[in-house]
Amino acid sequence: MKKQYKERTKGRRYAFEMMYRFSVNNDENPKDISDSYWKSVEELNEDTKDFACSLFLGASADVDSNDEIIKSFIREDWNYDRMGEVDRSILRVAVYELFGGNAPFYAIVNDFVTLARKYSDEKSASLVNGILENIRKKYNLAEDRVES
Repeated sequence: MKKQYKERTKGRRYAFEMMYRFSVNNDENPKDISDSYWKSVEELNEDTKDFACSLFLGASADVDSNDEIIKSFIREDWNYDRMGEVDRSILRVAVYELFGGNAPFYAIVNDFVTLARKYSDEKSASLVNGILENIRKKYNLAEDRVES
């Protein structure tokens, strides 16, 4: 069971990395990004690849609607355009999984906050955590969803 969770964590990181590439090269086709991404990553677990691709392709397809959700949770004295691409990419994938996934909320948030801490800084981690927690509260997302 623990191995499955580690694979999910890796899959979220892969999805974030693909989303970051999509964010900085948004004229590139998401499927092309996904295909070329795996040429540079040595991942043998097909379930992890499938999970990462599902997250990335879903999040890239829903990027505009997810951006609107994210924007609605940013403080009034802040502007979405000031947010870094790393933070936006993390939030885009996280929001997609929050609404479309079935993993426990805390697992999703923990992994994406950890990514923010690793690829950005502690302030970004707090921002990601705050936005995701407020989304969960507003939309009454269950904390204890489990995979079937």
